Amino acid sequence: MWKNLRSRLRIINIDKPKGWTSFDVVRLIKRKFKENKVGHLGTLDPMATGVLPVFLGKATRLIPLFNESDKTYRAVCKFGESTDTFDAEGSVTNTCETRYLNSEEIKKSVKLFQGEQLQETPAFSATKINGIPAYKLARQGLKIPNKTRSVIFHELVVESIDLPYVQIRVHCSKGTYIRSFANDLGHLLKVGAHLTSLERLSCGEWFRTDNSVSVEKLEKMDMENNIPWICPSEILNHFYTLAASSTMVADIKHGRAVQISEMTCINENLENTEKIYFTKENTPKQAKVTDSSQNLVAIGQIIWENDMNFFKPSKVFI
Repeated sequence: MWKNLRSRLRIINIDKPKGWTSFDVVRLIKRKFKENKVGHLGTLDPMATGVLPVFLGKATRLIPLFNESDKTYRAVCKFGESTDTFDAEGSVTNTCETRYLNSEEIKKSVKLFQGEQLQETPAFSATKINGIPAYKLARQGLKIPNKTRSVIFHELVVESIDLPYVQIRVHCSKGTYIRSFANDLGHLLKVGAHLTSLERLSCGEWFRTDNSVSVEKLEKMDMENNIPWICPSEILNHFYTLAASSTMVADIKHGRAVQISEMTCINENLENTEKIYFTKENTPKQAKVTDSSQNLVAIGQIIWENDMNFFKPSKVFI
C-alpha cells in the first residue's frame, strides 16, 4: 500500500536554476516521472533561483494549504541605476552617483520597510489586466494602471554592502515583489536601484534550501531510488494527527465522517504522543488521518456533533 500511496502523493523541493522558468521545472518533472498532473508553489522569475516546491498527482490537492506561506529571499540590489522592469533584465531608465551613500544610511532606510506596506505592482508582471498579463501590454508600450497591494516585511537584514551592490535577506508575506522593494528602496535613498539577483531560501517552514535538490542532481537520480521525496505528513505537522483503524480508513475512503473516540489524536508539537479530547468549545480543528503504516489517508476537520467527536474528510488521497 505504501508504494501505491506514495506514487500518488509525491512532493519534491527543487532548487531552480537561473534562466529556467517555473514551468520549465514542471515540464522536467512531468517528463522524468511520467506524471501529467504537476503543480508548484510560488512562481519564480527566470532570473531568480532557489526553492520551488513541486507537487505531483494527487499531492497537487495539498497546494492550497500552503498558498499563504511566507517566503524568505536573499536579494542583491544595485544602487545608482533604475530600470523599467525593476530588475537587471530591463532597460536602464535613470542613473545616479552613489559615492555619497554610507552603510548606516542604507541600513536605516531598509529598516523603514519592515512591517506592513502598500506595494506597487511592477508594470512588467504576470498580473492580468482584462485577462492579459501586464508584461505583454508593457512590452507594447501601453500604459499600465497603477495597482497596489498590502504586503508584510517580517524581517529585513542587510548582509553585506559593497557599493553599488547591497545584499539583503528578506522574510516577507505571500505576493511580495522583491524587485519592487529594490526600486522603492532606491527611490527612498534618492539614487535609484534595481534587483540584480534573487535566491529564494524558503517557502514556509517546510521547504528550505537544505531539503531542496538541484535540477542537475535530479536528472542523474534513479527513478526508484534516492529521490528525495518530502513526506506529506511531515509538512502537515501543524495539523492534529488521527491514527485510524482499517475499518475507519475504509469509511473515510468513501468520504464518510467517522467517530474519533477510538482514534489516537496526536499533537505533533508535543514530545510525547497523547490522547487529546475535544469538546464543542474547542472544535473544529484541522486534522490529518494516517493509517497503521503512517501513510497519509485524508485531511479534514475534527467536529463536534450530537455530543460526539467526528472526523469529517475534505480531501481523500486513497
